[in-house]
Amino acid sequence: MSTEEIASAYLHGQMNRREFLRALAAIGVTAGTAFELAQALGGLVGTASAESLDATGASQGPVALSPGEYRTLQAIAARIFPTTDTPGATEAGAADYVDRALAGDYDSYLFTYHKGLSDLDQYCAATMGAAFAELSASQQDAALRTLQSGGLGLASSDQAFFQLVRRHVLEGVFCEPIYGGNRNLVGWKLVGFPGQQFGYADPYINKIIDLAPIAQSGVPQQES
Repeated sequence: MSTEEIASAYLHGQMNRREFLRALAAIGVTAGTAFELAQALGGLVGTASAESLDATGASQGPVALSPGEYRTLQAIAARIFPTTDTPGATEAGAADYVDRALAGDYDSYLFTYHKGLSDLDQYCAATMGAAFAELSASQQDAALRTLQSGGLGLASSDQAFFQLVRRHVLEGVFCEPIYGGNRNLVGWKLVGFPGQQFGYADPYINKIIDLAPIAQSGVPQQES
């Protein structure tokens, strides 16, 4: 599979996180494919404002969503790209990215998020006895499968909302860190994307990259 085919398969739920990372490792991320991968995953250019981040890139609280909505989004992100033996959406700050995007270029989606997050919490409370963020991981996965299949039976467009959130969460994992996600470059490190390198020496052309990733200047990055 090509880099774009791997990214597309992952975004469309045709492979899980482990299969995604294994497929990338099999082909090797080179200087020639790294930018294709980041672009396919929404990782070259972010849309959210860098405001309301502290000096380490950590959130100072939601700016578009309510605290309750933000907590639900964080829990969704944690199941869409879970933490395993390597960092996931939580460590990458994907929910911060989405929240800031909803206060900026993605503001047209804000009502959709208000409605979709509320409907998901109502469904979980009615069928499982608690809001989404309070459920076990297995219950959360079951609720998200229902959402993905369009089975909530509530007013929001279940399938479209799930696809929107999944895309935005993955953008938050792989985006340029100045936009609030990919904290400490964890997303780029997972796939071997070298970030904003200023060109490559000849030995790296079409060779697997072992350079440490470099972010756009702005939010300082810490070693993970």
